Amino acid sequence: MCAQPLTEQQIEEKEQKAREMVHQKSLYSSIAAALPIPLLDVGTDMKLMKDIKQEAEEIFGFDHKQVNDISDDLMNRAAVMATSIGSEFIGSQTTKMLLKRGSKNSKLTKFGVIPLLSRVIGAAVSYKVMQKLGNDYVDKCVEMAKSQTV
Repeated sequence: MCAQPLTEQQIEEKEQKAREMVHQKSLYSSIAAALPIPLLDVGTDMKLMKDIKQEAEEIFGFDHKQVNDISDDLMNRAAVMATSIGSEFIGSQTTKMLLKRGSKNSKLTKFGVIPLLSRVIGAAVSYKVMQKLGNDYVDKCVEMAKSQTV
């Protein structure tokens, strides 16, 4: 628990710091999704979400029990796994679609542009979803901090 209640300005500063941290972790998630290593993004996303939670709690001065309950943790883990698997699925489906359309243009398939595009799309999906999950958690922390505001 916070040693003392925070002012609105302090909460805004902590929120900005937490959102910058979420942005950084989301970039790491997108990099892991872009790499062609099976299940790397799932493991990385689980670790990154855990880090986001811990760092957000540290920034606001809360302990985990104040912000979350067990059912929330399980839902978050399921969301992270679904995100990782979903970005892989979107990437593979995009590759199939682009290969069908790009087969007429042999330059696209010859130079490997289509698989690269599908990885970029998967990475973008991974980034946006990790950012959404992280920012939702920051919002929870802000809400908790505002409930204790002076």
